[in-house]
Amino acid sequence: MTQAEVNDTNTEAQQPSAEVENAQEQSLDTLLSEYDETPKEAPEPQPTAPQPTVTPDVQAFMDRQIKKETTEAIHNSAAVLKKAAGDTNLSEKWFEGQLHVAANNDPRIYSAFENRDQNPGAWNNILNSLGKQIAKELTDAASIDKASTDSWNAVEASVHSASTSKVTESEPNWGAMTDSEFQAAKAKFR
Repeated sequence: MTQAEVNDTNTEAQQPSAEVENAQEQSLDTLLSEYDETPKEAPEPQPTAPQPTVTPDVQAFMDRQIKKETTEAIHNSAAVLKKAAGDTNLSEKWFEGQLHVAANNDPRIYSAFENRDQNPGAWNNILNSLGKQIAKELTDAASIDKASTDSWNAVEASVHSASTSKVTESEPNWGAMTDSEFQAAKAKFR
């Protein structure tokens, strides 16, 4: 093998690693562009063998299995999304809800979820990009809320400190009181 062939082989081997790095830094829209609904040439229908009929019990079992697998996939995706969003005190249920909201807002996310088994790398890239977007939104909201939280905490502290500085009255000496002092103290309790 000549030196030129070795160099050609080395440059070809290095290109995929650059593509992988670029794929990790792509925006969410770029990642989802693969799932845009563009009309594709429909392949000619192949003659298929007649499908056997499925009993209602088997169909119900299959529906339950599909629902179970979909629920597990959503839960696992929410865990990946939470990890991508970084250190938050939000639950995975919240991230599941964010997946549903994102899929409702952009049907390409739903398409990517449906095709996650065919291309799991693309689905994970979409989740990571979506997680970064959520993390950015959370940090933007946290900076706004920090100032208002600090002011509310200051007000609350001043209210509590004012209410705890109550002057305590000493117990009256009932035995040393005259009849008129006793009647006046007794009238306070009525």
